[in-house]
Amino acid sequence: MPELELTPRKNTSKRRPPKKRKKMGAVESFFSGILPWKGDTTGEAIRKIVLLVSIIVLFTAGFIMLDFYVLRDQRNTEEVQSYAEQKIENADDDVVTIIMNDTDDSDKPSGGETENKVEVLADYAPFYERNNDFVGWIELYPYIQMPVVQTTDNEYYLKHTFDKGPNENGTIFADYQGKITATEMPHNLLLYGHNLITNNYFQPLSHYRKEGMDFLKRNYLINFDTLYKRNKYFVFAVFLTNTNEQHGEVFDYWNTVYFKSKTQFDNYIAECLDRSYFYTGVDLEYGDEILTLSTCDFSMFSDMRLVVMARKVRDNESLELDTSKFIDNSGFDENNNVKRKMFDAYYKNYACEWAGRKWDPAYIKDFKGYND
Repeated sequence: MPELELTPRKNTSKRRPPKKRKKMGAVESFFSGILPWKGDTTGEAIRKIVLLVSIIVLFTAGFIMLDFYVLRDQRNTEEVQSYAEQKIENADDDVVTIIMNDTDDSDKPSGGETENKVEVLADYAPFYERNNDFVGWIELYPYIQMPVVQTTDNEYYLKHTFDKGPNENGTIFADYQGKITATEMPHNLLLYGHNLITNNYFQPLSHYRKEGMDFLKRNYLINFDTLYKRNKYFVFAVFLTNTNEQHGEVFDYWNTVYFKSKTQFDNYIAECLDRSYFYTGVDLEYGDEILTLSTCDFSMFSDMRLVVMARKVRDNESLELDTSKFIDNSGFDENNNVKRKMFDAYYKNYACEWAGRKWDPAYIKDFKGYND
């Protein structure tokens, strides 16, 4: 039988050439490069989705950082400026009568609120109308010009503005333990404010430490007006203190709002003078009203506090201090010991110890504990 010769059968069907993508314009080409597009392979589509998500995350993070570090601080600065402008527009010595709600009716069997007519300084009435927690105005001109609020704790206004909006910058507020009323003031009025990079709130207090005696000589007088009365205070102590036991001794200056005795007053003031960068020669006696300004300090640890203390100017007392008698207590003595009282971590860091009390005991009237 003859062998059959097999020949390959030719494929007469024609292959279809790949479809050419329609030529795109510049805008369409751009979006097709970052967005999933018709004709993309699965890998290309996944790559574009990952790229798109990354871009969204990047822009969101950038906006958050812009808002946190620039826009929020800009709004904060504008807000602070608006307070000062409002204060100037309403500046006068007149008084007006306003209605205040008194909710402390524990002595009344019926409870509820009572309305009291109270005379207040006219230039501060608009601030009270805006926020009933308003109690006064702190001014270290031109660096600090701010309303002060007070509520039932020391937490709320750490993260809320004067208008009660949530904001990490908070606002300046008075310690809740010492109520400020038309007839009563705490013995030691503590005011708290954040140390902000925008130089607002209590950041300017750092000038006392950084610029030293020159700044103090120009700014030894602080104004704190309540809603009811104008008050001025002489700075007598500026100190840095630790709030964390792991760094050494903690001076809880914030826990003394009322003095129960002359001894308690004397000992407290002595502790403040022990730590002070300066002495202004301002005399103090039991019964004086004290103003304490407190803010964060980041020079050594994040939990440090910078404190500026002042004594209320007495009736008929001159507003002028002899700055030539101011004493610089910063730095170290001839034995390389630190002049002001600090804490263990400081002594270890600078290989020193406290040089001991050097201030004149006459700063405190009838002070008996100098040698204790």
